[in-house]
This record gives sequence, C-alpha cells and structure tokens, in this order.
Amino acid sequence: MKALSIFFIAIIALVGSSCSSSKTVQVYPEKVISTKFIGNGVQWSAYPHADAPDAEWGALMTDQKWQMVFHRLDYMKPKLVRVMDQANWRYLKGFDAKGEPILDFDSPEVKSLQKLLDYCQKNDITVLFGEWGCPFPLVKTETGISGHFKGANDPAWIGIIVKYLDNLINVKGYTCLKHYTLVNEPNGYWASTLGNWDEWSEGIKILKKALTEAGLADKITIAGPDAVAAYDNHESKYTGVEWVAESTRQLNDQIGIYEIHAYTNYDEVRSGNFTKYYSNIAQMAKAVNKPIVFGEIGFEKMTEENQKRVKTDPYASEDSQMSVYDFDYGIDMSDAVIQIMNSGYSGAAAWDLDDAMHTLGDKGDKSKLKRWGFWNILGTEICNNPADENIRPWFYSWSLLCRYFPTGTTIIESDSTGIAGLRLVAGTKGDDMTIAIVNNSSVNQKIDLKTGAASSSKLFKKYIYSENLRPVDSENFPVPQQTDIRIKSSKALSVEIPPNSFVLYTTLNY
Repeated sequence: MKALSIFFIAIIALVGSSCSSSKTVQVYPEKVISTKFIGNGVQWSAYPHADAPDAEWGALMTDQKWQMVFHRLDYMKPKLVRVMDQANWRYLKGFDAKGEPILDFDSPEVKSLQKLLDYCQKNDITVLFGEWGCPFPLVKTETGISGHFKGANDPAWIGIIVKYLDNLINVKGYTCLKHYTLVNEPNGYWASTLGNWDEWSEGIKILKKALTEAGLADKITIAGPDAVAAYDNHESKYTGVEWVAESTRQLNDQIGIYEIHAYTNYDEVRSGNFTKYYSNIAQMAKAVNKPIVFGEIGFEKMTEENQKRVKTDPYASEDSQMSVYDFDYGIDMSDAVIQIMNSGYSGAAAWDLDDAMHTLGDKGDKSKLKRWGFWNILGTEICNNPADENIRPWFYSWSLLCRYFPTGTTIIESDSTGIAGLRLVAGTKGDDMTIAIVNNSSVNQKIDLKTGAASSSKLFKKYIYSENLRPVDSENFPVPQQTDIRIKSSKALSVEIPPNSFVLYTTLNY
C-alpha cells in the first residue's frame, strides 16, 4: 500500500506540473523607458561602384533597380537610415592650380545620391549623414604632404563639407538630413583618424563652429562619437567606452545625438549580457539628456565558421557575414535590437541593406563584395546569379521591428520573463501598441501576456517568424498569421513562442 500511495502521489505531481499555468508577463504603458525613439532602420549607401557612367561597374543602378529597392523599403518602413559617403566619390572633383578644391554639387554621382535622399525625404526618414573620413590619399611632394586636406581637423575639409550641406539642405531642401557624422569609427586603427582623439575632437569643434556660422546648426546636428564601443585601440588615448564618456564630458555642447557601433558575438546576445554592457553606455547619454542610437549593428565576422563560408563564395570578401543567408540571423538580430530598445536607445540601423553597395576597401572588385545585406540587387549583373537578388530571411523580422515601432513610439517597461533566451519589448503610439517577443532558445515557451488598459479596445495582429512558419505574400513580404486578437485589460493572452522564433503583436495598421 505504501508503494502504491507513493505511485499515486507521483502521478498527481506529474499531472499538476504539466498543467501548471504559464508565467504572467505584463507590459506597463505608464512606465516609460524612452520617449525619444526615432526608429529602427538600415545603413544605406548610394552604390558608389555603380552610380554613374564613370563608376567602376558603370551605371548599373538603373531606375528599375532603384525602384526594386524602394518597393522593398516601402514594406520595411525604416525610420533611421545611415548614409555614409566620401567627398571624392560625389562632389570633390580635384584641386585647381591654386590648390583650391573643385566642387560639383550636380555631378552624376550626387544625382544618384539624391535618388536615395528623395526617398528618405518623401517617407519622413531620419537620415544620419556623413563621410567615411578625410579624403585620402593626399598628394605627396618632396617636402611632405602638399596638403589639400590634412585630417579631420583641417578647416579646409570642414569648409567643403559645410558647403555641401548648405547645398543639400538650403538649396535642394533635404530636411531629412538631421545628423552628421564627421568620421566613421574614429577610434579605430582603420579610420582616417587612426584613433587620434585630439584630431577628431578638434574637428568636431571646428565643424560645430562652421555649421553655426553658416546658419545650419539648427537644421542638422553633429552625431558622435560613432565609435565601436567594445573595441579598444591601444594607439588611442581612450578605450572604446571612454570615447563615449569623454564625448559627453568634453563635447556635449557640440554633439546633438550620441551614436555607437557594435559587431557583437552571438553568446553575448543570447545570454542577455548584451543588455548589461550597452545599458551602461546608454546611461551616459541619458545623463546629459541626449538621445543615443546604434549607427551600425551586426554580428562578428571573423569566426572560423564564417570565414570558411566566405571562402566557398567566389564573390565574398573576408568582410562579409554569411549568416545573412540563414534563418537564424533574423532571430539573433531581433534579439539584439530588442535589448537595444529596452536599454533606452532611440533606434538602431542594421549593417547593411545591400551587398551591391560596398567591396573590400571600396576598390570595386566584384569578387570582394561585402556580403551583409538583405539582398544583392545587382546579383544578375555582377554575379550572374538572379537568385542573389531575392529577399533573404532576416528581412522578415527586421522589417517588422522597423515597420511597427515608428518614429514617436514610446518604449515602455515590461516584466522580465525570467526565462533564459526569452525577451520582449513593447511600445505605444497614441492608442496603438506593439509587442515583440524573441525566443532565442531550443525550447518551446509559454507566457500569459497582459497589456494593461491602453490596448483593450483594439484588435491585435500576430506575426510569426520561425524555421517552419513565416507567412508571406506573393512578393515575399510578411503577412499576419492572425488578425483578430483581442487582449482585454483584465485578462491575459496565452502566448506560445516556438523554439528559435520571433513573434510580434501590433494594433498598428497601414
């Protein structure tokens, strides 16, 4: 009898545990993380190898190709676009006999850039504009550098930048140009500054003064430091994180928006440690009451597995992330941006939109593409592979995180799930609400979701991105799995999140 009693007790315990309720997770519309949300988006360059008849590949970016890109972005609805360029790619045509720069603000290359800017202007997209760095190589003579431009703190270089901005903003009317980056990743050994803080910071001060004198300072602000925060250059006087800290301490009067980059490892994101590291950086900007964004976000490329895959692709350079072809990349990028939004950042731009934008060293070698994109819009022309133009899986989740967290969204607090790999972020805009959930684990998870009174009067749509289920339309754009979900304020919605999946609920309609 004793053995039989123990048996029945065990059965009761087993049944009880299998029927136990899911954990309740609530979002709190009244508890605000951020009201300065710009939105998520992409890094988008104006195809410098294919933008004009004199480009390395010729004028391959035809109107038809541009329209293909625009149509896909019409679905994504990015609200933050980072556009980095180079003076000598667009408007700097050389120097005259007196050493004065020859500028052409209506060159074919500038007109190609304007196609991109026209799209951003029409669609109310915030553009984070800038130059990769001071134009090199400089002209060398027997006495050294003859010196058209000497570096980031050269007033002559700052001068042509301000003339260019004046033309784009005041003459051509591009009010979408909101922020300006002087040098890409200036703390890096690869930057034109070589990690020289003094050169870069002096350039920032010269730029702010020049913008003010030109009457542009109230139209476009300076973004900085644009540093890779987790990278420490031993030739620099500051670590990557200190570039942010010192910017807030020494340059806050000059900088209007703070901005960083990250190429993180998968374990850091999947474990949630990404939040711990980058929340501390976000607090630096919050302390001086300025927004902060990720101008570039992606995953590390120099892993052994990734570089093996690079070698199997005759068109890929070592600066490629081959996981963009994989379903899983959409999960990891979603997880990263959910943590970014919950940490108080005002948005994140994915590196990058399109393989056709850049080559290794930007030398135009077709066998050295930087494969990081949602597609290769010139797959037919440069790789003889029309399939390479197709939309890749990670477009699905990233586009939803752009589309349904628009500019002006209030990012709000939510309960921690307390479940490894399961994270969510919530936002409201007016009486609409969006909740994004990622399950970056190999186990099916369930929660009871409560939204509060703010969303009780509207129906939610549900999207799902999983290995075996991600509904799309005829153009491969995401469509909802369900469209008629009501979450009453007094009740919870039972939510099941499959292993390695992303789910989004929203009342927003377009």
